[in-house]
Amino acid sequence: MNKPTGIAIGIAVIVIIVIIAYQVNESQIKQYEIDYQIVGPISIDKSKYVLGENVYITFSLHPLEDGTVAFNRPDGKTYYSFDFNGSLKPDGKAYFRPSLERVADMCVKEDIVGTWTVLVTGTTLTEDRKNLTLAPKEIQFEFIDKVLQDGTQFNGNVCDPSE
Repeated sequence: MNKPTGIAIGIAVIVIIVIIAYQVNESQIKQYEIDYQIVGPISIDKSKYVLGENVYITFSLHPLEDGTVAFNRPDGKTYYSFDFNGSLKPDGKAYFRPSLERVADMCVKEDIVGTWTVLVTGTTLTEDRKNLTLAPKEIQFEFIDKVLQDGTQFNGNVCDPSE
């Protein structure tokens, strides 16, 4: 085999490897980077999530902080909520993962995809952490229409008995 033919074969092999690597990489859904979102004493780990991913919550409370955190879906309905009381439990963690559920009236993935709102109500510290306020606080995050790993649990309509 002459030198130009060997070089051409080598280049062809490299191009094929690059194409295969690119396709494998593109077929894997990437999770978004950690990007802490903070509202009052509550923080969540990201501003964007893919379907099937957990939303991680942490809180660090002053003893006088007492209230409720509600995670509202794009349609405004509350999906998950919990109460907090800084004098009983000053620090904590929680998580949830939205999924299609008939009891939660989340029948198709479009019920999850979109902008969610975290609403903190009750007594919390002001932004400068020097005074107390009853003013509600909120932040938003988003579920993107991409599915993490095996997305079969997001296919169809779980509220339709024919599917």
